[in-house]
Amino acid sequence: MDQNKLLTIFRISFFLWFIFVFVISVYPGNIIGLILKGDPSTYPGSDKLGHFLVYFILSFLACLSFDNNKKLNFIIFFLVFFSLIMELLHLFIPNRYYENVDLLMNFVGVIFGFFIFQVKKI
Repeated sequence: MDQNKLLTIFRISFFLWFIFVFVISVYPGNIIGLILKGDPSTYPGSDKLGHFLVYFILSFLACLSFDNNKKLNFIIFFLVFFSLIMELLHLFIPNRYYENVDLLMNFVGVIFGFFIFQVKKI
């Protein structure tokens, strides 16, 4: 496949995943639980792996999408900032809970996605 087409696919995937993360973060309740189980209830402390995976995938897709190191450094900083804002919004969204460990897992997911990409590049 042509390199430009592949880059376009990665960028579209990144932006779609970004929108998905935004929607699940601002929904007043657990939208995934609503879809899968019909129950939008949220429970503090039950979603740490989910936070890690969502931001790991987002970070890895960002790394695949932006090949310029300057752009990549900015996007990683942006994802850390985005995860902070999304978690802080949980203070104001009904049926959502701010948790420091969730924020930590967001950060770890972003950093680990970036790290795995760097290891893959070598």
